[in-house]
Amino acid sequence: MNTVTIFFVVVLLIPCTVLAQEPPAQHKKHQLQVLISHTQIHSGLDLEGNRKWQSLPSWGLNYNFQVADTWKIGLHSDIVVEDFQVAAMGRNEAEVLDRSYPIASALVASRKLADHFQLLIGIGGEFAPGQRFLLFRGGIEYGYYLDENWELIGNVTNDFKWEAYNSWAIGMGVSRLF
Repeated sequence: MNTVTIFFVVVLLIPCTVLAQEPPAQHKKHQLQVLISHTQIHSGLDLEGNRKWQSLPSWGLNYNFQVADTWKIGLHSDIVVEDFQVAAMGRNEAEVLDRSYPIASALVASRKLADHFQLLIGIGGEFAPGQRFLLFRGGIEYGYYLDENWELIGNVTNDFKWEAYNSWAIGMGVSRLF
């Protein structure tokens, strides 16, 4: 079996072995998350310049601070670990943007909707050699408590990059509460 298959089997079996999924009794103020994800870009371009849907590997590193029972603020950063080209939105149709390992960072506010779901909204920027873009981020996150210090998380986020392109990502990872 390859490592990806083993990873997904373990991720699917761990929740079955955990008896309780209650939030930690003691509220922890800090949360550090590491995610592996895929960023989806519908306005990507292939080598010949034709539009092509692209699914690119990416990593996420997020920090959150609990400010109230249902609210968190944080810094969420993603990096796409490939070079790619996209057709610019809202600009000259012929304009092509070259992106090389772009890092998208956003200041995010999170609102807890239920024990496990959070709604995310934020503003930030995407940074890569050559050009930077303003971005607006929205998303939803699901957290599954393993114990009082660890949580499995899954999220879906959408980044709207002003006058550039849109992307959305689906990711899975772990969160450390402290």
